[in-house]
Amino acid sequence: MVSASARRVFAAIVAAGLSALPLAAASAEPAAGTAETLTRFAIELPASVTANAAVRAPLEQLGREKCDQTAILDLAKALEQAGYRREAAVAEVNFSSQCGGYAAALRDAINILLKLSDFTTAEHVAGNLIKLEPYSDNGYFLRALARDGNGSPKSAIDDYITAIELFGNKDRISSVSYYKMARDYEKLGQFCDAMLAIQRWVALDPSRHDTSQSRAMLADYAAKGGCAAATSGGTETFPLARRGGVLTLPVTVNRASATLVLDTGASFVVLKDSFARKAGIDLDEGRSVHVLTANGVADGKLGRASTIQLRSLKATGVPVVVEPDSAAAFHADGLLGLSFLSRFNVTIDAHTIRIAPRKPR
Repeated sequence: MVSASARRVFAAIVAAGLSALPLAAASAEPAAGTAETLTRFAIELPASVTANAAVRAPLEQLGREKCDQTAILDLAKALEQAGYRREAAVAEVNFSSQCGGYAAALRDAINILLKLSDFTTAEHVAGNLIKLEPYSDNGYFLRALARDGNGSPKSAIDDYITAIELFGNKDRISSVSYYKMARDYEKLGQFCDAMLAIQRWVALDPSRHDTSQSRAMLADYAAKGGCAAATSGGTETFPLARRGGVLTLPVTVNRASATLVLDTGASFVVLKDSFARKAGIDLDEGRSVHVLTANGVADGKLGRASTIQLRSLKATGVPVVVEPDSAAAFHADGLLGLSFLSRFNVTIDAHTIRIAPRKPR
């Protein structure tokens, strides 16, 4: 037999449990500030998601501090983990728009959109990132990925080129832009240009980049494009300039004599606009890239030289970048960069630079 006092204790426990239920249910409802934040970011979430502590905490923080940069990244991460990736991207884009621009949020949103295969929106957002950080390589790289996904290889190539040009330390650059650019040229049927993209990658550091994969790709493109005939000549040797100086070389571009500065760090042969007109460089209208110069970032036009010859060394169909004379940071007609040099073996020792045709493997 249960005593009266025991029955009273049991009843009190049950009553206490029942009284707690309405409180638990109420905690799942978004607070007024949270609802306003969702409306501000133009996203809708179920109450079960907003009740999640990882989501609720940054929402509440953003209700108190509308432009809390840490909170928006935390919110996006929590929404991704909860399976609401598009909402995460939308929130980050709207946050950036409302808070004067926030590159970290835009980068995160673009990467989410790329995973969702929403390449059109990713390309648009990447354009906003480029406006916010016009001298950063990352926005161009992300837009190139989006344009690739949208089936726009020419536009993607332009962005890959700019991303490579704006990347600060080439010793740390990834192969991704070079390989993807090669695939885009392949899609366009430009196999020798695809080969050149890989050659430029290898030329940055042959000891590390001359791999079985790069060799296989080079051999495949050479066979498909008949690229072996694009270079000729014998071994040429040039004395190195004294420390701090530059080496200028007499070069013939489309039968026009030029003086070019040897620059093994330049991705392209770069020509001043005035000389390019004199040499009759064929410009690809409507296509442009950004190049990093000693005077800052300059707009350049993509073009092609029919031939470039340095003594006996000759290359045909050489991609070039033509930049305004006012942007040039050199007292010459241009720079002799990797779009020519990477077709050859370049060896540098204490006193000389030796350039020779590549030997078939």
